[in-house]
Amino acid sequence: MKLLALVTTILLSPLGLAMETLAADDDAIAQLRATNRCPGCDLRGANLSGLDLRGANLFNAKLQGAILRDADLRSANLYGANLYVADLFRANLADANLYEANLRYTDLQGADLRQADLSGASFARANLRKADFQDANLFEANFSEAYLSEANFENADLRQVTFFKANLADANFTDANMFAADLRLANLKGADFSNANLQAAILVNTNIAQAELSNTDLTNALLQGTEVGPVVCILDQVVNCLVAPTSPAAPLF
Repeated sequence: MKLLALVTTILLSPLGLAMETLAADDDAIAQLRATNRCPGCDLRGANLSGLDLRGANLFNAKLQGAILRDADLRSANLYGANLYVADLFRANLADANLYEANLRYTDLQGADLRQADLSGASFARANLRKADFQDANLFEANFSEAYLSEANFENADLRQVTFFKANLADANFTDANMFAADLRLANLKGADFSNANLQAAILVNTNIAQAELSNTDLTNALLQGTEVGPVVCILDQVVNCLVAPTSPAAPLF
């Protein structure tokens, strides 16, 4: 009975659910290797580590639990692909199309996602430590409860992105467009928002006490219960709040 209970517990966990359904199609793997095309293919659990998949067509592919460590996926088409719990450690996804892809619980530590189209993609609870999103399109992407310590979002399009409860400690948001981004309860300690656009952003109960806020535009941002700077700007409501270089945040009425 104890063994049965343990197996049931594992299968009901997110990882267990993935393990239960992993069954890569050998023909699909062979097709991908031979043609670099496998749209809609069943590649669940496939070991594709280190492969050169530049420009590959993996439109709507099933890649749950796939191992793609150090794979070269530059300019690949992963539109709508399911990469739930996949291993993409240090994978190169620069210029790739991951529009509305499922990347929940994935390991993307150190991955290169520069200039990728990630709009509408879900990264909920993914590990993205030191991932590089420079110049990426992340419009309406979801990073709820994701681990993004030291990630780079320089000049990225982060409009209406959800970072609810995400760990963004020491992340770089220089020149990023974060209009109406949802950062509720996110950890932003040490993050750099220099020249970032945070207009209408939701920063309720967010700790950015030690963040860099030079030239950060917080116009119409919601900062209830939020601390900006070492001691100031702990406010119930902020309207037209602009953080000037080397100056603490202050409401401009």
